[in-house]
Amino acid sequence: MLARQRIGGAVVALIGALGVTASAYLDWYRGLDATDIPLERLFQTSISTGEPSSYWNSMALALSLVTVLGVVGALLLSRFVLGLGWLIGVATLVLWIVMSANDDLLTVSVGDLQAGVWVCAAGLLVMLVGIIGMGRGDRRTRAASDDPRNEPVPPPAP
Repeated sequence: MLARQRIGGAVVALIGALGVTASAYLDWYRGLDATDIPLERLFQTSISTGEPSSYWNSMALALSLVTVLGVVGALLLSRFVLGLGWLIGVATLVLWIVMSANDDLLTVSVGDLQAGVWVCAAGLLVMLVGIIGMGRGDRRTRAASDDPRNEPVPPPAP
């Protein structure tokens, strides 16, 4: 039962991670998707509003990393790797919202956020449910005397 629970949780977390990466290709703000938002936007408010020079310099890179860690974590059934991917996704979403709200050139309100932001948030929520659903694992150690395979063996006859 425990293995089935861990596998089920890993699959749910992987679906959430795929949702986070899918959000990179939906509009986030004013018709821009995450591939059109520079990665520097997560750390600075006073940057030019131009497009990034490549995909590797866009915010989509951080969101696609969530799926890479989601696939690896699901294959290894590792809550740590899945949690690391979740943290990267949450950090990307929260930093983008905070930096966009603090920028003097932009006036961002909840109504301005488009489908990409909401899909990212929903994907992160699904991913968190999957990670929690995996359970803690069987870390309990049983005493050697509790193991039914360790029957006492009588000493050999002289």
